[in-house]
Amino acid sequence: MPEVSIVLPTFNRVDVIGRAVSSVLRQTFADWELIVVDDGSTDGTRERLDGLDPRLRYIEQPNQGVYVARNTGLAAARGRFVTFLDSDDEWLPHFLALTTAYLRAHPDRQWVTTEFLEDLGDGSTPILHDRHDISVLYCGFARAIRSRALLLPTGVTDDYLRVYERKRIVGPWGREIVEALGQGDAMLYQGHLFPHMRWGYLNWLPVTLCTREAIAQIGPFATHTRSAADYHFLARLSRAFSASMIAVPSAIKYERAAGNQPLAQSHLATGSGAYRFEVNKLDFFDELYAGPDCTDVQTLRLRRHYCLAAGHRALGLGLRQAAIGHLRQAAAPQRQLWVAWPMLALARLAPSDALAGRSYAGWSRGLDVVRRLLTGRLSPATALRKALHRVLKPSTPLHGQDDGPTVTDAALANLPHPPAR
Repeated sequence: MPEVSIVLPTFNRVDVIGRAVSSVLRQTFADWELIVVDDGSTDGTRERLDGLDPRLRYIEQPNQGVYVARNTGLAAARGRFVTFLDSDDEWLPHFLALTTAYLRAHPDRQWVTTEFLEDLGDGSTPILHDRHDISVLYCGFARAIRSRALLLPTGVTDDYLRVYERKRIVGPWGREIVEALGQGDAMLYQGHLFPHMRWGYLNWLPVTLCTREAIAQIGPFATHTRSAADYHFLARLSRAFSASMIAVPSAIKYERAAGNQPLAQSHLATGSGAYRFEVNKLDFFDELYAGPDCTDVQTLRLRRHYCLAAGHRALGLGLRQAAIGHLRQAAAPQRQLWVAWPMLALARLAPSDALAGRSYAGWSRGLDVVRRLLTGRLSPATALRKALHRVLKPSTPLHGQDDGPTVTDAALANLPHPPAR
């Protein structure tokens, strides 16, 4: 039997799945099986993968969503360890070698994860997760709700120690691998992560390796929704078992296809599915942390930020009544939350859903342009060129150019959301 089973669900991703599968074939660790679960593709995905490698197993099923597909892959897995890869992303060659080495050397541990890079496709420097999320996003939420949960002890500057309890240098089990990467000082972090998962994603599923026993204990993915159930799965994993994180980037998360082209199938957390993602994530947050019996003031304050994110997504799509419901729960005279009041006014006063969506989209895009100009991610010349293009040819895309985040992503820099998982 293979040491590792890799579950890769896909749906009409023939434009990018070759990149993902190639990254598996380039792994320096070779004792694996790749289980591709085709969730009803009609774009020639099977023909693209036929004959690539005898370790690749191809399972077809009617379209039922990514989590049903992952559970199908789990049921077929034969390996001692199980991991997951998305069809539009790629692993770096050392991922399996590094993570399997850790779990083999630590039989008392049930899962391990690593850092990863996110390529936004706009020419900016890739984002290093999860350090960025902890230090920028979640510390911002903590300040907003007046929580001291993420404060560092005096004299400590390592942001990972805001959520992990201890660290030590990578030991003999991974020394040769990290030194070959030029990261001989790489650290391993450990701790009980579940209390901090209320802030949002602190791991990414495609860089997480689990034992079969761990998955048997926590159960499969929730399938009543088509998005955000990976957050639920990772939170349950961190609740059942202590976390281990190797601070070495081991994968690249892409927002675009090769050649900077749009994805044939967009991410579940962006575009038209963005609102549903935020609602699902809010529901899972309530199940895990803020249920009807919750009396923790800080958790309930944090819930308002999740409601704000859902209201933002709904308003950006012109779903006025849904936006009003979420924004009513979010509005408060606190940092970041006060913005729910003008958003509520817009939703109530706009004469139609379509006009509300267009008005909010324009405001959000304007804020995003200002933010990108101030941070250097967008040059004034590029901003002017794109503005002229919209005025002169609003229906014609700039060939080969990234037009920045989608409208519904534009104002999310300070709202509780994960990297586009």
